[in-house]
Amino acid sequence: MTCAKLDSTTKEGVNIQTENFNIITEMIKNPNVKGKDLETMFKISRRQLGYRIQKINDWLVEQNCPPIERTSQGFFIVDDIVKHFLNVSTTSLQQENEQVYTAYQRAHLILLMLLREDEMLSLNHFAIDLKVSKNTILNDLKKLKSLLTPYEISLKYSRQEGYYLKGNEFEIRKLLTNLIDRIFTLNITQDDILRNLKLKEKKLHIIDDQINKIEQYLENKFIDQSTETLRYKLYFIIRRIQHGKIISPFSIGYDDLSDTEEYQATEILTSNYPDIPRQEKLFITLQLLSTSVQWSELNDAKYLPSLQLALEAMINQFEKLTFITFEDRHTLINQLMFHMKPAFYRIKYDLSDIESLQNTLKDDYKELFHLVKLSSKPMEQFFQRPLPDNEIAYLTILIGGTLRRQNEDIDKKVKAVVVCTQGTSISQLMLQELRNVFPEFIFLDALSLREFNQYTLDFDVVFSPMQVMTHKRLYITKAILTAQEKQDLRQHVLGQLNHTFETDIYAEKMLAIIREHAHIHNEQVLLREIKNQFDDIHAYASITSSSISLNGNLNLQDLLPIHHIQFAQCISDMEVAIRLAAEPLLTQQYIDANYIDSMIKSFDETYMVIHQNIAIPHAENEQNVNRTAMSMLVLEEPLTLSTGFDVHIFVVIAATDKFKHLRPLLQLRDLAQDHKSIQSIIQSESKSQIFETIKTFSNID
Repeated sequence: MTCAKLDSTTKEGVNIQTENFNIITEMIKNPNVKGKDLETMFKISRRQLGYRIQKINDWLVEQNCPPIERTSQGFFIVDDIVKHFLNVSTTSLQQENEQVYTAYQRAHLILLMLLREDEMLSLNHFAIDLKVSKNTILNDLKKLKSLLTPYEISLKYSRQEGYYLKGNEFEIRKLLTNLIDRIFTLNITQDDILRNLKLKEKKLHIIDDQINKIEQYLENKFIDQSTETLRYKLYFIIRRIQHGKIISPFSIGYDDLSDTEEYQATEILTSNYPDIPRQEKLFITLQLLSTSVQWSELNDAKYLPSLQLALEAMINQFEKLTFITFEDRHTLINQLMFHMKPAFYRIKYDLSDIESLQNTLKDDYKELFHLVKLSSKPMEQFFQRPLPDNEIAYLTILIGGTLRRQNEDIDKKVKAVVVCTQGTSISQLMLQELRNVFPEFIFLDALSLREFNQYTLDFDVVFSPMQVMTHKRLYITKAILTAQEKQDLRQHVLGQLNHTFETDIYAEKMLAIIREHAHIHNEQVLLREIKNQFDDIHAYASITSSSISLNGNLNLQDLLPIHHIQFAQCISDMEVAIRLAAEPLLTQQYIDANYIDSMIKSFDETYMVIHQNIAIPHAENEQNVNRTAMSMLVLEEPLTLSTGFDVHIFVVIAATDKFKHLRPLLQLRDLAQDHKSIQSIIQSESKSQIFETIKTFSNID
C-alpha cells in the first residue's frame, strides 16, 4: 500500500482538505479525544464534524484503508494501517498525571473486564478503555493467555459474543479471587480498577456494611489488605450469581463448611440477595474462611488437632536438616497455626494463588524456601497433596522471622550438595550417610550430574564419588563409609573449612622445609600463602577400600536367586532387553506390566549403567511393584549403547521403597567394579555358576 496525502484535487477544496487531514491527525495523536473536543478545537458543529468524518472515511475506503470507527462513548478508533499510511506519529499526547501501564498490568485489567459479564467486549473496547492501539491489545492478549495457563480456562472470541472466558465456573472463580488479590499488588490505581470494572464506589460501600456485620458476628476483624480485596471478591461473586454463573453443587463439601461460624456469617451477607443457591453460600463461606484473619483465640482451630501435629513434625524435620534449634517453639507453632487456619481451606480447595508471593521470595530467600519445602513432607501427608509454593512461601516468612529474632543466619552455615550418577537410591544413601557425618552442615539436595549442571541454589561444598566440574570445594567420597573413613573425611573437611587440623599442620611442615633451604623475608605472609595454596586443592579422596558397612538383612543373593537369571544370544535394542530381563519378576507377579513400561521410558544410559559393565533399569514407580526383587539377563553378544559401551549384563531392579534394596545394590556395584567376576558371568554356561559369583559378593559386610 502506497502512502497518499489528502490533496486539493478533490471537490471539497484546499482549506477543507487540510482541515480534514488535521482532524484525523488529532484522532491519531490523541486517542482520548472525543467528538465534542474536535468540535471545539476546529470550531465546527456536530453535524459538520459528522460530514467531515464521512468524507474522510470515503477517501480512506478509496485508498483501500479501514475507515475510522466511533464508539458509543464518543471516542474514535483509527486503525494502525491508517496511521502508517498517513505517516503520522502514533505517540499519544498523555494527559497530565495519566498512568501508563505495562503489558503485564494491562493483561490483568483486561481479565477484570472479561469477568464483568455485562457486555460484548471487542478489541475496540479494550483499546479505548486502556488507551492503546488494537495491535497493542493483540499483544496484551498473548500475555493474558499465559496468565490463564495454570487454570483450566481459555480465551475465546466470536462475532456474536466478542471476547469471553470459557471454563468450569469453579476454575473461573479461582482465577477471579487470585486475580483480585494480585491486581492490588501491581501499582494500578484504584480509580482505574473501578473505571475498567464500570463500578461505582457506592456499590462497594454496600458490601463494606455487610463485612462490618460479619466482623461483629465473628468477633474478629479482617486485616486491612484482606478487607480491601474481600469487598471486590464478594461483589464479583454476587454479580456472577445474578448473571446466572453458578458453580457446580459438587465442587464443595457441605459437611465441611456448613457448621462453621463463617457459614452463619454468609447468611448475614446474602440476606439482601434472595434465591442464592446453597452451593454459592458455601463458596462465599470459603472466601471468609480462606481470608487472613486476626484470630483472638487459638481455640478457633481446635477442630484441626492433627494439623498441629503435622506442623510440629515439619519443624522437627527443619531442625534436623539445618542443625538449628528453635528457642521458642511454642510461639512459632502458634504463629503457624494462625496462618494455617485460613490456609487449610485454600489448600484443600486448591484456591492458593499460583504466582503472587513465592516468585519474589524464591529469588531473595531461595535456600531457606528450599529447606522449608524439604521439611514440609508431614504437611503433605496431612493434606494428602503437595503444598502449593505460595503457601510454602508464607511458612518461609514465618520461620525466617523466627530465625532472625534468635540471630540465626542460614547464609552463614555451610551448605552442601551430593552429586551422584549412580541412580536415586545410591544418591539418597550418600545423602543420609553424609548428614550423619556432618550434622552441622545443611545438605540441600542429592543431584544427578545433569541436575547439578542446572542447579540454581547457592552452596559451599560438593560431595561426589567422582570428579565433577565446579568452582566450589569438591570432596570425592563413597556412598558408604567405614567408621575410620567417616572420621578421616570429617577431619579433613572441617580442617580445610576452619583452616585447622591438616591444613595448619601441612603448612607448618612446608614452611619448615623451606626455612632449611632458603632465606624467608616474611614468614607470616609465606605461611598464609601456603595455606591458601592448600585451600585451592579442593578434591579429597576418601575411597581407600571397597568395604561396605550397611545395616540390613537382605543381600544380593536374596533378591537375585538362581531362578531370576536368564540367558539370551543377542537382542535388537534396549526395550527388548528390559522386557526380557523383567520376565521372571512379571511371571511371579512381583511387578506388573506398567512397571516395565516405566523402566523403558525412564532408562538413562548416563547413570543406569554401573562402571560400563552392568545396566540396571529401574523406575520411580513403587505403586507397580509388589515385592522388592532383582532379575538378571546375560547376553552372549553385547548390546552396544549410544555411549559406545558394550553391555552383556542387565539387572532389573524393583523396589517397594527407597531403602530395602540398598545393601544388595551396593553389592552389585562392587561386582560391577570387579572385571574378573564380570568376565566370569559373561562366560558362564549355567545359572548356577553365575549364582556362585553372586553369592561371593553377597558375603561382603
